[in-house]
Amino acid sequence: GSPWYQDLCYNWEAVDQDNKVKYTLRLCESSPPTSCGSGVAVCARNLSSGVDQAVDLSLQRLTGSVLDYNTTKNCPGSSNNIQSSISFQCGKTMGTPEFVALSQCVHYFEWKTYAACKRDKFKPHKEVPCYVFDSDGKKHDLNPLIKLTDGYLVDDGNDDDVDFYINLCRSL
Repeated sequence: GSPWYQDLCYNWEAVDQDNKVKYTLRLCESSPPTSCGSGVAVCARNLSSGVDQAVDLSLQRLTGSVLDYNTTKNCPGSSNNIQSSISFQCGKTMGTPEFVALSQCVHYFEWKTYAACKRDKFKPHKEVPCYVFDSDGKKHDLNPLIKLTDGYLVDDGNDDDVDFYINLCRSL
């Protein structure tokens, strides 16, 4: 069967503002390749030097709601290997991954998403990633604007009997 996180099979971005690192996260084989290549789960680009560091998709371990990606590359000054760890929590929308910390060569991310909920309470008919980065590298999360029920009524200026509703990033 498919993994429970299959709805998240897109390429996602997260930024470590302090260390000026941009991460591209790719949870599934079916997602487009990152700038690090096709077999990569996490691609970390140092924005100062432009150097990429990759964590492969193949060395993946799912423990409950934590998804770990290991590498065979040794962490300098540690017995650890370089790895990434994504901790999922139940959320009302698809959400976005947030960079949390880098410790002992483990890159930690947190992700609140409906995909991690025990029941399908918040599962939409269809939803797409809902965030943008501005030119300063700051993330703008548009998920709070998603209507979980109904939608936004659009005033089209016509005095007819048709009401027109829209929603952001999610089907009505």
